[in-house]
Amino acid sequence: MKQIGKYQVRTDVYYDPANHFWIDVSGNRAVIGMSPLVQETSGSFVAIQFAAPGTVFAKGASIGSAEAEKHVGPLKAPVSGKVLSINQQVVERPQHINADPYGEGWLMEVELTNAAAELPSLVSGEQQITRWFEEELQKFEEKGWIAQP
Repeated sequence: MKQIGKYQVRTDVYYDPANHFWIDVSGNRAVIGMSPLVQETSGSFVAIQFAAPGTVFAKGASIGSAEAEKHVGPLKAPVSGKVLSINQQVVERPQHINADPYGEGWLMEVELTNAAAELPSLVSGEQQITRWFEEELQKFEEKGWIAQP
């Protein structure tokens, strides 16, 4: 974990810069969750639905939907794959996403189907993640989506 602004950010995972998901890859499997920045700017999550286990999806396709204080919309897949399991605790208590985005707030586990082609387009490595997160933080502050420190 690395402190960036007021956020604790994992630097050992991949990030989808378009949708702010983190992807923790192990072999051909990955756990997906939301970055601490996007979960804060969305407000408290009140409802979340996921594609059922066994669902095959392409990068960019809907893998569920989320409803929060400041956002309602689809969850777009950061990678292509097949849903292996969903975090039922998050379905029952969506606030886990806000309280512990890297722990109890994970969203789903997937089997990767196009990792070799897709992972290089994601943000990875401590330097690249730090630079990306700092730039995103500045953009979000300039747009008034989060309070200035």
